[in-house]
Amino acid sequence: MVWPWMHFVGGVVLIVAVAAGLLGSTKMTRIWAMIARVCYILIILSGVLMIVRSWPHIELLLVVKVILALAMIAFAEIGFAKKSNDAVSAVAILMPIVLAVVVLALGLFLTHGFPIVMG
Repeated sequence: MVWPWMHFVGGVVLIVAVAAGLLGSTKMTRIWAMIARVCYILIILSGVLMIVRSWPHIELLLVVKVILALAMIAFAEIGFAKKSNDAVSAVAILMPIVLAVVVLALGLFLTHGFPIVMG
């Protein structure tokens, strides 16, 4: 029961960290990037543990979610690097934020709202 909550809360904190890091001041970007990296670790750990438990029931959308999540991590890191060098563009800011929201929404769709909707 703890893994779905860790996965969900980590995803919400990750969206906040990526948005704040890319939209906020340049001197706070490094701090938000470190918070995002801790979230990556927690989300990947809890995701792997949940996938192992549901291995026989893997859906195609779950594979799509994993690929989109890895792309979001890559785009977030590119965005943080560009923000640190003052070379950030609108695409580098919006792409990871949009992907993070899509991945979170897809995860809630796949679990029918669990852990938020218990029942």
